[in-house]
Amino acid sequence: MQLTIEVPEKDLVAFGQESVQREIARTLRWMKIRQSFKKNSAELSSLDEQMYFQELEAIRASTWDEYKQEFV
Repeated sequence: MQLTIEVPEKDLVAFGQESVQREIARTLRWMKIRQSFKKNSAELSSLDEQMYFQELEAIRASTWDEYKQEFV
């Protein structure tokens, strides 16, 4: 059994162009996300580690207190 489909050349070109445009858009989106991660990473690395852990502990304690108050 053999199946043959006739597709005009201009339709193939249009489909190829759409496919390439979608791939470029997808790639640009990932590049923007990657750039955002790099920027965030650079900003986080400039933080003082001791200060970071103090802030983190304060946030944890505050959250735990709020959680406990829900059951009182």
